[in-house]
Amino acid sequence: MTDEARKEVIETMSDNFDTQDEPQVGIFWYDKDDDELLGVNKAYAGEIPFNQKGLKSIGLLHKTWWQKQRNKLLHKKRPVGIFGNDYTMIPRGRIFQREDGLFQMMCGSWIKDYEEGYIEKLVREEFNLQDVPFETVIDTHWDIGHGWSQEYDL
Repeated sequence: MTDEARKEVIETMSDNFDTQDEPQVGIFWYDKDDDELLGVNKAYAGEIPFNQKGLKSIGLLHKTWWQKQRNKLLHKKRPVGIFGNDYTMIPRGRIFQREDGLFQMMCGSWIKDYEEGYIEKLVREEFNLQDVPFETVIDTHWDIGHGWSQEYDL
């Protein structure tokens, strides 16, 4: 390997290390049976522009992600497992970043069923939010069994 190629590899690796701890936004479910986050889909907050409402998150809807997972399993003739359930029946949430830098975990009242701060800790670790302003916001949209009556435009 030439010195130039070696230098390029090192620069690429260091770029990856630089973003390793960057805060992320996205969606998740909480699998209470396995006590872990499920279906996490995220992106670095710095790579996403703010929308007209002054928020950033990934554009992927929970419903869309869930349906894709179920369809993949059906296509492979595998058991759909948890994906056979209605996506709204599994505790879920979304991470947003506001223009003022605050990261918000939007979730349903289901979070009250767990020890205070427990789900927040899992989410903060998964989305690299340990060192940023963070709050939890409870909204009925993310309650068990609830969803949008029509598609929602992030």
